[in-house]
Amino acid sequence: MVQNNVHVFVMDNFGYRRVSIHDVIYLEASRNYCVIHLVDKSKITVSVPMCEVQEYFSPDLFIRIQRSYIINLEHVSRYIGNFVRMIDDREITIGRDYQETIRKSFILIGSRKRVVEKRKQKYGG
Repeated sequence: MVQNNVHVFVMDNFGYRRVSIHDVIYLEASRNYCVIHLVDKSKITVSVPMCEVQEYFSPDLFIRIQRSYIINLEHVSRYIGNFVRMIDDREITIGRDYQETIRKSFILIGSRKRVVEKRKQKYGG
């Protein structure tokens, strides 16, 4: 049930905290819990599995890169082969099954491989 909400309310110790989805850097699975990492360097741990939390975030913006992580593409500072560096300097390895999806999520300027692929799509062959 993905909606285009700009905010979500996440339960913390003092009720439900309003969180802008643009402030979420990434989601991290921790058994049956999900840790939501925010740009202000705070974390909110909810007693809901990450796969359920993911349902409330846009798949255009939030992409799973391995079993335990879903990242916000707005907060990737660097993409290097099989890992991404987030704006909080956390480096997260991209799982083998997710590498192609991640590569296609970025516009890679200077990538000869990407130019060749685009030409094949446009002209066939």
